[in-house]
Amino acid sequence: MLINPRRQKHFKIKFAAYILLLGILVISFFFLNRFILSRKPLFISPIGKISIDLSSVKKILKDNNISYSKVTLSDDSYLVNISDNGQVRLSQDKDIGKQISSLQRMLIQLTIEGKPFESIDFRFSEPIISF
Repeated sequence: MLINPRRQKHFKIKFAAYILLLGILVISFFFLNRFILSRKPLFISPIGKISIDLSSVKKILKDNNISYSKVTLSDDSYLVNISDNGQVRLSQDKDIGKQISSLQRMLIQLTIEGKPFESIDFRFSEPIISF
């Protein structure tokens, strides 16, 4: 096969270069696909997600570790009964995910302070908390 040590050394260097090049291509394809091609679109709708159903609201509440006893749909909002606490009104006109994230932070803060609330209303520009 390759008897000449010089050719054998040249072959090893070429082989290592090809393996290195192949590794760089695989890694660059992974990062290209992961961080550039699978990005969310830059357009953010000012309206938010209006067409969301009751099961999606329950799933988002569950994903954010918010224990609730009942979720109902009223005219322009979702009424969520929080376990061992009050009621929360979530607006259908705003992003539900952001409202629930805010609710989670509020519940943590109110629990730390030891303040039970009667209701929290997210239908307005600022949440309204009633004690």
